[in-house]
Amino acid sequence: MLNVLCLKSGTKYPPEYVNKLYNMIQRHLTLPHRFICFTEHPEGIVPEVEIIPLPQNKPHLQGWWFKPYIFKKDHFSEGDVNFYIDLDMVIVSNIDRLIDYLPGQFVGLRDVGRIFRPNYQKLGSAVVRWPATKFSNVWDEFENHPSTIKRFHGDQDWLWHLNNPHIKFFPDDWIRSYKWEIRSRNELNGFGRNSTFKEIKDPPIPKDTSILAFHGFPDVHDVLDPVIVNNWK
Repeated sequence: MLNVLCLKSGTKYPPEYVNKLYNMIQRHLTLPHRFICFTEHPEGIVPEVEIIPLPQNKPHLQGWWFKPYIFKKDHFSEGDVNFYIDLDMVIVSNIDRLIDYLPGQFVGLRDVGRIFRPNYQKLGSAVVRWPATKFSNVWDEFENHPSTIKRFHGDQDWLWHLNNPHIKFFPDDWIRSYKWEIRSRNELNGFGRNSTFKEIKDPPIPKDTSILAFHGFPDVHDVLDPVIVNNWK
């Protein structure tokens, strides 16, 4: 079975992010699958989405540090394939090839820092696919040695640290940063949470690009470009 997974921890993203991701997956994935959201806040999520509750009362589990929990071995069955995607991704065309690419391997997004360092070899955990019952060390090591994470900036650094010899990357063209590759950081006003595009545009999307990646700010709901409005629904 193919399991399409997302994570909604806390209240940063409202349920519409889950619901719209579900809709985009239904439009752009033709392979049989389950759609599962890991969350402690299922309110407002459409009933077609399966819910796996996040563990509570564990201080080391906050924000993106819930992501290792998705790798817990007993969530899924032997032979399953897991495809994880962050809530702030916009899917614009068929993604079947992301499921079929390098079967049996751990495959992920090459971190968007590649834009500034062409030979950058580091995982971006916004889109990853792996054999479901493998790489459970991501959770086991995390749970058994929670203090270890203090020296890592985030979950993708943890994933890379544990498994980088086994991680492959999707072709860069398939998943592009919207604000850095489709548009340009020179088109942004402000910094951090106040960052917005100076004007609305409808930039062309390369034919090989299936997913537009958002990271940092602006968030998807802040962007009124037609390509985003017409696909993020």
